[in-house]
Amino acid sequence: MYIRRLLATAALASLPAVASAQGVTMASTVTLGFSFGSVDGIPGTDIDLNTTSIDFASDIMFGTNFGVGLDFAIAQTEVDIAGAPFGIDLDLIGLAIEPVYYFGNGAYAGLYYRMGDLDLSISAIPITFGVDTRSFGVFGGYESGPLWVEGYVGSSDTDPGLPGSIDVMDYGLYASYDVMPNLEVFGGIARTDIDAPGFGVDLTMYSIGADYDFGNGLGVYGSVDRIDIGTPIPINIDATAFTLGLGYDLGQSGAGVPVNLNLEFSRTTLDLGPLASLDVDRIGLGVTIPIGGGSSQPLNSNTRAARGDYRSVIAAMANSL
Repeated sequence: MYIRRLLATAALASLPAVASAQGVTMASTVTLGFSFGSVDGIPGTDIDLNTTSIDFASDIMFGTNFGVGLDFAIAQTEVDIAGAPFGIDLDLIGLAIEPVYYFGNGAYAGLYYRMGDLDLSISAIPITFGVDTRSFGVFGGYESGPLWVEGYVGSSDTDPGLPGSIDVMDYGLYASYDVMPNLEVFGGIARTDIDAPGFGVDLTMYSIGADYDFGNGLGVYGSVDRIDIGTPIPINIDATAFTLGLGYDLGQSGAGVPVNLNLEFSRTTLDLGPLASLDVDRIGLGVTIPIGGGSSQPLNSNTRAARGDYRSVIAAMANSL
């Protein structure tokens, strides 16, 4: 995994030079993030989660009608179980490539390919367990003035593959609207269907969020996500995620430094019906640097699910923890 990580990082670092040499334009965002979390609800057990992450997003335009969106992320999580004689490390690397064509009237359409590499290692066992995920599909949308709308449909698979003949389909529709120059609302609905002979699981996520800019570099934002999980088992399973954050843009504050700082709190409650109820609390910190006119929105924020940045409910759940 470390070799792939180094190669991917080197390739992304060379993108500005490639763009300059080819005469194309590129707007990018980089976020360095830290988060500290805990899991409550397991009797007699205290679990702490400490995560360090780096996210990179870029939109590369080849003229006025064709572009490519790139996303790259690395997250390393240490899982500390109180009293356990071992430690658990989770390493997640993700990459997304999205070629898109703009029709010139606000409409656009494209393809997406996203991959994830999750590795789990336990200090007491000299073995690393890993699974790769892949998602691919099509998307289309419309953006004009304060309005943005986008939908997608695709499928996902894993390596090692799921047993038997199992199909995973992803759907979603998201939108945002600038109610005022300093107030944006956003949200949408997404669904992931897992179908197997005689068995099926569907995950439906409803999201809504808002972002308010006070105009002096200070802003607040938040979102609420609700996930309903349907299974053949007669047990109601759902999850609710609440996020509230504070951002400070040094560039707007007059400091002359194009850096955005963010602090946010998130709570995800997983309700397993009569079995258990788990709460995952997370405090996240981020340092975001826009490059070449890129966005100053933090890429380590849990509000990304409500913005439609993940084209899978499973991916949204994994990234929110």
